[in-house]
Amino acid sequence: MSLASLRADNRIAFNKAAVMAWIYREGRFAFRMCRTLADRRQQLSLWMRKAWAAAKREAMTLADAARREVEARAALALRARESVALAAQFRNDPEAIRFEIEREHYRQHFNGARIDALRGALASIGA
Repeated sequence: MSLASLRADNRIAFNKAAVMAWIYREGRFAFRMCRTLADRRQQLSLWMRKAWAAAKREAMTLADAARREVEARAALALRARESVALAAQFRNDPEAIRFEIEREHYRQHFNGARIDALRGALASIGA
């Protein structure tokens, strides 16, 4: 059961029932060892802090994953725009782009990034 989840509005929601289940599951043996009420309260406090720390770690992991996904989508959109612009430089002519790829292969200072960009431009026009 997940301790935290990311809502549609990118806010974090904690599953309090899952947190309490985590406390019970992880702290049940420590609770049984307690002889006094003060010991029980101390153990409960300890395991609550640990559970909430675990929930916050999970929430931060979710937030980081969402941020990375947004950045990846933005990078893909940028690369698509660059491919379209590069294809437009060659007037969307697949043969001209293929010829440029061949030229790049035979240059003395081979530029792999340019070949990748040209292949992306070729893919953007569907050739």
